[in-house]
Amino acid sequence: MPDDSSVVLQKLIDRFPDGGPEVRRELLEHAMERLRRLTGKMLGQSFPSLQLHHDVDSVVHETWMRLLTALDETEPKTVQDFFRLAAHKIRQVLLNMVVRRQRLNREHSFPSTDSSNPFDPTLPSSQDPGKLLMWSEFHQRVENLEAEERQVFEMHYYLDIPQIQIANVLNLHRRQVSRLWLKAVDQVMIGTEDEVL
Repeated sequence: MPDDSSVVLQKLIDRFPDGGPEVRRELLEHAMERLRRLTGKMLGQSFPSLQLHHDVDSVVHETWMRLLTALDETEPKTVQDFFRLAAHKIRQVLLNMVVRRQRLNREHSFPSTDSSNPFDPTLPSSQDPGKLLMWSEFHQRVENLEAEERQVFEMHYYLDIPQIQIANVLNLHRRQVSRLWLKAVDQVMIGTEDEVL
C-alpha cells in the first residue's frame, strides 16, 4: 500500500486525539507528495507568474508550517477534511506571495524591458498583472463562500473529487451538492469563466 494512500492517511488522522505533534508531522510527511501535486496544480493554473520566483517546494514548505499550526487548533476527521484544509492553506500562501510580489514591484521600479519582472506588460497574457489580479480575486472569493458551498467547491475544483463522492462524504443528496456547486460557481467565477472553466 502506498505511503500516501487514503487508508494510511486516515489511520494517522484517527490517531490525532491521543497522538500529539508527532502524529501531525507524520501525517504531513506521508501526505507530502499529494500536497506537492495539489500545490503544483494551483500554482500552474492560477498563479503562473509566481513560478518565476517560487517553485512548488517553496510553496509547500510555507504551507507545511501553516498546516502544523492549524492542526494544533483543529482536527480533521477524514482525509477529505485534511486536504480541504490543505487547499485552504495553499491558497493563503499563494495569495500572500502575490501581495509580497506586488509590494516588491512597487518598491523597486523594474524597467519594462526586464524579463524577470512578472508585471512586465510585454510578458504573455497568462503572466500579466491583470490576470494575476483576477486569479487573486478568484481565490479570495472562494475564501468568502458560505461553509457548505466552500466545502463542495474546494473538493470538486481543487481536489478533483466527483460530486457523487462529495455527496457521500458530506452526507448530502446529489442534487444538493449540485446546487451548492452551481451557487459557488456563480459567486467565484465572475469575470474568470474563459480562464477557469
